Formats: sequence, structure tokens, C-alpha cells
Amino acid sequence: MVYKKKLIVLSALVGVLAVVYLLTLFFDPERVNARSAAFLWLDPKLRDQADGIEIAKAGEWDNPVKLLRRGDDWYALIGEGEYPAKSTRVEDLLRILSARGAYPVRGSAASSHEKLGLAEGAAARIVVKGGAGLPLLDLLIGGRDAAGQEVYMRKNGRNEVRSGEDKLSAYINGAETSWYNLRLFPGQGDFEVQRLTVYPLEEGAAPLVITRNGGGWSIAGPDDDSVDSQKVDAYVRGILDAEGEDFVPGLNAASAVFNEGRIVLELGNGASLTLNVGTLEENKRGATASGSSYVYALADWTITRLFREPAYFMK
Repeated sequence: MVYKKKLIVLSALVGVLAVVYLLTLFFDPERVNARSAAFLWLDPKLRDQADGIEIAKAGEWDNPVKLLRRGDDWYALIGEGEYPAKSTRVEDLLRILSARGAYPVRGSAASSHEKLGLAEGAAARIVVKGGAGLPLLDLLIGGRDAAGQEVYMRKNGRNEVRSGEDKLSAYINGAETSWYNLRLFPGQGDFEVQRLTVYPLEEGAAPLVITRNGGGWSIAGPDDDSVDSQKVDAYVRGILDAEGEDFVPGLNAASAVFNEGRIVLELGNGASLTLNVGTLEENKRGATASGSSYVYALADWTITRLFREPAYFMK
């Protein structure tokens, strides 16, 4: 009997100590702060409802980047036209906004907003829309903390200020073109090119004809042993992956006449891809690509990569 009493007492003590330990853990100041800091800006359940996003730099609310969802794809609104956007970049932004992270409360007084760079109109802003009515998220991003490690944030219309790791500046302050999908031949990289003909920009210059020959390439004129097939492979891949520098609003492929240079890629499935190049205003080069209704501005270095001299492909 004495043994059983001791066992009961010891068991009760263990139970009490366990409860005390758990309460200590639960009410530990660091753990309490960590729980209150855990926060997300956008409910993940609402992410699929997003059909529009506006991103404005600090002080530029009247000139935001505007992104629209059409089915599974995203488009950038440029003027009155819609142009392909990088859907993966948009989805990455939505993932960041809907991911739970450490965003501790730093204040709740409206008087602090201006000092923290969170006054309306002065802060950077990300608005996520989901149909008619109020936005799913209207987030303001202000200045950095004293250590420069975190930024201050609050929801527009609310006074509560939180801070957290700066994961949004790259999306807010990047060039507007960073949102555009400027691939000249999107989705065409899986086809094997059998032959390509390059009509140079110089008037009267002979075209460059490159033909696949087994595992290598042949160029009209030089013997096959002189051709560096690895350079040709890289060149063909470069054409298929080439991007414009920007879209050219107000022009479309049906009305633009570019006939100063041309590249024709003949594919293994019997189809072909054509890139037509010409001059825009201010001596900028522009291009149209088969399968696309858009006109692209091309950087000078892109032109150099696209129109190579035959000597470039020699060993």
C-alpha cells in the first residue's frame, strides 16, 4: 500500500511538472512574439481568384504596372493593348504575398505612417484584384528599418504597421519590361531545326544557308569539316530563345512592313518560323515573328547575335 501511495504521489508530481513546463513554453515571451509575428498578407485560398494586379513605385500611384489574367495566362496592359506577361513571375509574386512569414507588429498609430514611408501616395503599392468590388489585397510598402534589413508594410485603410524581410522590392522597382514575355518564338524551342536561311540586313548581300547534315551542319560554300557545329547549335538555340527589348504599342504584325532582313527556320515537322526585321523610328530595329501579332523592338546586341557572318561559324 505504501508503494502504491508513493507511486500515485510521484505520478501526480510528474503531471504537475509537465503542465508547468508546457505552460512555460506556451507563455514564453519569445514564443508569444513569434506567434504574433506569424502573418500572411493574402489568404492562399484567394490566390486563384486574382484576375488583376497593379504595382506602383513609391510616389507613382498614377502610373502603375497593370497585369490582367486571361484564363491561365497573364497579360500586361500597355496603353489600350494587352501584351503577354511572364506568368511565372506573376505567380511568384502571388506566392510571396500568400506565404506565412515573420511580420511582427511595429505600431498602430496613423501618426507613424509618414515617418515610416507608409503615407498614402508616398509608399509603394501592390493591389491584387479579384473581380468587382474591393481588392483582395491593397498593400503599402514603405521605408526600411534602422538596420536596413526589413521594410515597413501595412494594408491600405488600416493603421497597423508590420515589418518583414524585403522580398518585394525586385517586383516593385524593376523595369516595367521585366513583366513582359518578349520571347520572339514562345513555345517553339522543342522542334528540331533542319535548315535555316539568313537574309542579311545589308542590301544585296548573299543569304546564308545552313542545313543539318547528320549530327552536324553544312554551310553553302565551305566544306563541312570547316564548320563548327557547336557554334551553329548555339546560334540556332539563340534564335529560338531570342527576346525583344520591348513591345511597340500602336503597331501590329499585320500592318508593319519589315523587309530589311529575314531569318527563316525550317523545322522537322514541316512547319517554318520566320523573323522579319526592319527599322523603327529613331533608327531602332523592330521585328515581327510568325505566329505572333506583336511588333518587338530589338536591342543592338540582339541584332548582332541574330545576323552572323559566315566566317563566325568556321573552326
